[in-house]
Amino acid sequence: MRNLIFKRGISIGDHYLKSAYKGWEGIAPERNFQVPIKNIIGELPKELKGTFIRNGPGLIQKYELELAHPIDGDGIVCALTFPGDGTVGFKSRFVETDERLHEETAKKYIYRGQMGTISDEQKIEDSKRIKESLVTGKVPKFHFRNPSNTNVWHWNGRFISAYETSIPYALDPHDLATIGKENFGNTLQLKRLGAHFRIDTFDKNNHRLVTGAFRRSPVKSFGKLEINEYNDDGSLHTGKLLEIEGLSYFHDLALLEDYYVIHNSPYVDQSFKEIIKLLSGEFKPSDMMKYCNKLPSEFIFLPRGKNGREIRMKTPFPFHSYHFGTCSQDKEHVILTTTCLAGPFDMSWEHRYWLSNMCRAPGKLYRFDINLGTGSIVGEELDPASNEFPTSHQYRHGHAGTRYNYLMGCDLEGRGLPFMDVVKVDAEKGSGGRKVWRADGLIGEVVFAPRAGYKSCSELDEDDGWLITQFYNPDVPDETQFLILSAQDVEAGPVCRIKLDFKMHYPFHGTFTPSVF
Repeated sequence: MRNLIFKRGISIGDHYLKSAYKGWEGIAPERNFQVPIKNIIGELPKELKGTFIRNGPGLIQKYELELAHPIDGDGIVCALTFPGDGTVGFKSRFVETDERLHEETAKKYIYRGQMGTISDEQKIEDSKRIKESLVTGKVPKFHFRNPSNTNVWHWNGRFISAYETSIPYALDPHDLATIGKENFGNTLQLKRLGAHFRIDTFDKNNHRLVTGAFRRSPVKSFGKLEINEYNDDGSLHTGKLLEIEGLSYFHDLALLEDYYVIHNSPYVDQSFKEIIKLLSGEFKPSDMMKYCNKLPSEFIFLPRGKNGREIRMKTPFPFHSYHFGTCSQDKEHVILTTTCLAGPFDMSWEHRYWLSNMCRAPGKLYRFDINLGTGSIVGEELDPASNEFPTSHQYRHGHAGTRYNYLMGCDLEGRGLPFMDVVKVDAEKGSGGRKVWRADGLIGEVVFAPRAGYKSCSELDEDDGWLITQFYNPDVPDETQFLILSAQDVEAGPVCRIKLDFKMHYPFHGTFTPSVF
């Protein structure tokens, strides 16, 4: 599977990496149609029933302004519907945030992006605010855009579109129309919602949605972390607003029966000095993401109940983690998997393709064995492939014995990009139990769709289902495919390809719901 040679002696990795930028070009179209039978290639599994949804930027240029980074692009949600009758429906639609609607009306780019995209007009306005703050002594307030482009999931009859520094938006799952801002019954105390969530299925009779949100104090040494749990009917089950000393960043959480687990990264310095650089315009937010040796790298275990205590475990080496894979707890023994970004990691838009400098700082999946009683922690590389966006069975997350991680990987030796490989990794066996299939192009996040649907938290084998990933070949620039693989037979490749006769931009995150919309 390694070091394949492409035409004219160019490696397959170099060939696709050099043209990968094409996947971001143009504006993604809004569509709603039944996929023609001729575009369903292979055998569509009859038991695959539900809706695959994914979110990501739908443009890289707006009103003649080239975005500094894809993360600043307006989110477009796509949905593939599988009724179970051999047909497939497709729909895509931009999330109509307040910022997008305002700019569409004004016909110009107005709101600055977290990754540094800013118009000349806005630079002048921000400069005025900074000068006024020097006179008044008050911290200037900047209005960053909410692209609502990072993740989307189904909960309580709605699709939730999220971007971690802003309020989420609710979408109608039938046509993806934006309903409006979603404040979960006025329960979001921080007025924002993180881009990742977990489903608590420890109680089989009441599956709960677990969300996180984070806000760093610009002048104090702690970060505020809000963790809420919602019942099936949408009501708030529990809510916690925690002040966590030294916490500088939050993106994802792992869920155990007794604890929420987060990683405190040494790659995000939000000290007062750095905040001043940001407010003065010397820095953009993405510049603050770099290794700082004075900051700790640690897992923080936060008790879910009232009587537990916070536990901090320093990691064996410093790294940045965006995404957890599998996790499980057996009394005081905890096993976590996560993709670790280390060394010179930063958020450079590498090759105008990937979101970080993955070639210089490739992500590697690690397993951490932790004993909460003795305080011991051991980390080992679980798989050699460069990877990001690890996923697992969303209805078995945190359950004892959960093993399978699915990676968007680059299994070309010595390379960090491009992502062409679907990699299945057993947390118990590591590289000895890995399964790999290489695509003839570039893939997105790999999402697991369980055969048993909602009942899969306790029925059938953990990997009994399918993997769905978005696919793009730069040599066929005006086409997108969605690939369906058997999760139990990854090496066999796709059992079905669903072809679209137009291009959708690269995705960020998505999910599968057993509900059909």
